[in-house]
Amino acid sequence: MAVADKEDACVGGREGGERGKLREHVLPDRVPRARVVHRDVVLERLRLQGLEVPARLLLEDGCRPPGADSRIYREVVEVEPSEDTQVVVSYQADVGAFGHERAAAIRPRPVAHQVAEAPDGVGGVVGDRIQDSLQRMKISVNVRNDGNAHRSRATLAKPGAVLLAAAVWIVSGALLWRTEVPSLHLAELDPRTYFSAAQLARIADYRRMTRALLVGSLVVEGALLGVLAWKAAGLAEWVGGLFQGRIRTGVALGVMAAVALWLALLPLAGLAHWWRRRYGLSHQGYVGWLRDDAVSLAVQAVLVALAVAAFMALAAWVGRSWWLVGGPALALAGTVFLLAYPLVIQPLFNRSEPLPDRELAARIEALAREEGVTVKAVEVTDASRQTTAANAYVAGIGPTRRVVLFDTLLDGRFTQREILSVSAHELAHVGGRHLWKGLGWFALIVIPCVFVLARVTDWRGGLAEPAAVPLALAVAFALFVLTLPLSNTVSRRYEAEADWIALRTTDDPAAFVQLERKFVLSGLLDPAPPGWYSFTFATHPSSMKRIAMALEFSRYRSREGS
Repeated sequence: MAVADKEDACVGGREGGERGKLREHVLPDRVPRARVVHRDVVLERLRLQGLEVPARLLLEDGCRPPGADSRIYREVVEVEPSEDTQVVVSYQADVGAFGHERAAAIRPRPVAHQVAEAPDGVGGVVGDRIQDSLQRMKISVNVRNDGNAHRSRATLAKPGAVLLAAAVWIVSGALLWRTEVPSLHLAELDPRTYFSAAQLARIADYRRMTRALLVGSLVVEGALLGVLAWKAAGLAEWVGGLFQGRIRTGVALGVMAAVALWLALLPLAGLAHWWRRRYGLSHQGYVGWLRDDAVSLAVQAVLVALAVAAFMALAAWVGRSWWLVGGPALALAGTVFLLAYPLVIQPLFNRSEPLPDRELAARIEALAREEGVTVKAVEVTDASRQTTAANAYVAGIGPTRRVVLFDTLLDGRFTQREILSVSAHELAHVGGRHLWKGLGWFALIVIPCVFVLARVTDWRGGLAEPAAVPLALAVAFALFVLTLPLSNTVSRRYEAEADWIALRTTDDPAAFVQLERKFVLSGLLDPAPPGWYSFTFATHPSSMKRIAMALEFSRYRSREGS
């Protein structure tokens, strides 16, 4: 679009006057403060980056008042590429004056080391606008029906793939959701029926603090990761000067984030340990506690380093679609970790040995056979180093599978029937394939989460860039918190099935009820926690619901017997 000059009263006069003039112009590639001109801006041939451009303009409203815009009705431009292409900018020495306007001419020589300031009013004639458009010329290709067909197929393929993935997710989730627990109508039990007012008050006081510490830890962790993601560019530049290479820099940033989180959460963790000691749930000294916490940090740092190195290498190799490989790979890595944890990680904190009571071990092995589970041994671990609460678990897979009892379960507070009940519960997890089902849920959750992580880190250039690592950790933490209710809902469902199988195997609901009462008192568990807490953080059904299931089992067995 042309801009009128005060001296010109009509287009024709302006067009004729421009034939011998020089005009100032800014390069179309937006070089700041550049002074470049061209000759014969309207009707003569223009050489723009090696293009021969004969232009023919049809104008309307030729005469207009000073300061008004000329309007181009139609413009026909023919472009012919020349053999040699060169963009040149004049030296400052070539800058001269033309009347009251400053001008400079294009010379066929290299770009100047210094560029002069562009004057006001650049791009003031029709040729200026033509040159800008040609320097950034976009060429559209009309492939007619074939192109539309390709676009249609691509457009339909994406929603089709999304629908297929959603269908696979729903079907897989429905299959994994099924359990052996029949449809039960559990009664709403009053905790005061099973616990005294003093016991419930003590539990409420203890749990009020632990919930506050849990929420506070999540807030601190999220805030710190957010700050690290915000300052990631500067951190990456600083760390990159110490560790050469993208992957080494990214790994260093990941480990630094893990250490920073540990230091930030250390006061809250120390307060939590002091609170457990105050209520008699731990007799471990602060030195031993700090040692265990440092070992936990070391394990976490190794895992973060391995994950960052693997994902950065994968993102650099595959590109933006790295999540297609990274999601399943992370699910596989999670499987390996869960299987190796009781064999590799747990021994870093506790020692285990065969159960001295061989009669009790034989009865537990008989329970395993009754549930269709093979165990290599029954062991006891020195959990009393960290806690006074009682528990048990099953470790290993296949020929290495074994039942592990806390030594606090054998300190005389629990009867043999109660120990058999908790052992049957742990064996039911194996018989119900809950470990493998849990890994299936982990894959269903983690793969779409890795997709989200990949798309968000694209804002920082992709996960192949070190500056994206803190952002990836922040996103991973946010996704963990958001998916926690779903994960714990699945966990509570499988725990309920293990309870049901244990009740069916031992046929001793009375021992099951007494076991739950003692678990509540030994661990100061809230027998009926608030709904928001259960929905978000509880991995097991509440003690009242578990007791209600035992009572319902008695009625269910009576109905089956009749």
